Amino acid sequence: MTNRRSRALAESGLYARMVNDVRGVALTTAEVAEITGVRPRQVQHWLSGSHRPHGDSKERLLELHYVVDQLRDIYSAEGVDIWLHSRNRNLDGRRPIDLLRTGDFETVLYAVEQLKAGAA
Repeated sequence: MTNRRSRALAESGLYARMVNDVRGVALTTAEVAEITGVRPRQVQHWLSGSHRPHGDSKERLLELHYVVDQLRDIYSAEGVDIWLHSRNRNLDGRRPIDLLRTGDFETVLYAVEQLKAGAA
């Protein structure tokens, strides 16, 4: 069932839209590739709909999209870009993008949730 679901998502262009959403707001194709653990060419394949992410790369893409989507509730596209690439006090001076590259989505998401709670 999961395989059929992934195929349906790829055929519907959902993965391509997710990559476009993330790239359109804050990240380059190379950064998306680093975060998802693939080569930039693979991200291009996702964009074209000729391939879909699998395993860890799929999980990382879904996590990345979720983080960026949460940030869009708070910031403009430029603000999301700045937040992801700047050192962050709530992350002990680390840059969120660097944590995402190592797969530490939970820490970044916690910082986003703290940010949202403070913004409310």
